[in-house]
Amino acid sequence: MRSPVDSVDPIRSPGSPGEAVAGANLRVSPLHCLMCEGVQHRTVFTEFGIDILRCKSCGHVFSSFRADPHFAGFWGNEVAAGEHHYWSKARARMHRDFFERFIAGRSGRLLDMGSGLGFFLKAMAPYRDWDAHGCEISPAAVKYAREQLGLRKVVCSPLQDADLPRASFDIITMWDVLDHILRPDPLLTHCHALLKNDGILFIRTPNVTTQLLRARVMQAVRGIQPGKKYLQASDHPHHYSMRSIRTLLQRNGFVDVAFIHLHPIGSESGTGWRAAFVSPIKNMSFQILRALAVCSGGYLNFDNLFVVARKGAAAPSV
Repeated sequence: MRSPVDSVDPIRSPGSPGEAVAGANLRVSPLHCLMCEGVQHRTVFTEFGIDILRCKSCGHVFSSFRADPHFAGFWGNEVAAGEHHYWSKARARMHRDFFERFIAGRSGRLLDMGSGLGFFLKAMAPYRDWDAHGCEISPAAVKYAREQLGLRKVVCSPLQDADLPRASFDIITMWDVLDHILRPDPLLTHCHALLKNDGILFIRTPNVTTQLLRARVMQAVRGIQPGKKYLQASDHPHHYSMRSIRTLLQRNGFVDVAFIHLHPIGSESGTGWRAAFVSPIKNMSFQILRALAVCSGGYLNFDNLFVVARKGAAAPSV
């Protein structure tokens, strides 16, 4: 069975963030919901002329922008040398939480799907009992990872085309990757094949419950302003909830889907008054959101989605 959106033709190419996209509301063919194939939906937000839709049948939220984003060019032709604070130090606490939960005191093989500049893999270096690999589609990012960070086990390829042995990884991670994939079923099916029996798939992706509320508040306070990030409609084809991502993973052969909590990304600036102000607020919010989730038995989750799923014995159903 093919992915429900395989029959949807691309409508247009992505524009720059903050710009209205020509033809953004052009109706060429029905927009099928990824989760249930439904074609009945309503607009819940409009960003730079692009509608964000909610399926009337299952509630999944997705962008009407149907062109595949050009992820191979996300980093441009060359990545400048430097620490790239947002991708390194700002994420360090979050990565440490992950290591403490899944890596420390264990051994195995890990694949970071969509490894970007490679800072997560670099942070794994102290865990010598782990054989860490990366897969990244951007040649510029792979060049940076290899030449600047000294990472030799990063391949430049779509995952489905990479020469990686099946049933060979204990953990596959996807940090802020899944929400960029228009048709995620083939990718998840391949992850299922690459994992060992009972292997773990870990995903970090935005939570539509909080992201949509945040976007609406920003719009109400100051309107839609160029350069601001709302739901990034041209880059994020899908906006997942706990329910929708659980359904997606289960139909691709994963079981025991659970949601955990890791520290948030720190201040993007790293220094100055903004960092000193923002970081404590983020940490306090994290503690409150985690406590709320625990007290509600996981029902009230307003944190980003940190998803853990285990490879099941049954083959994917898509």
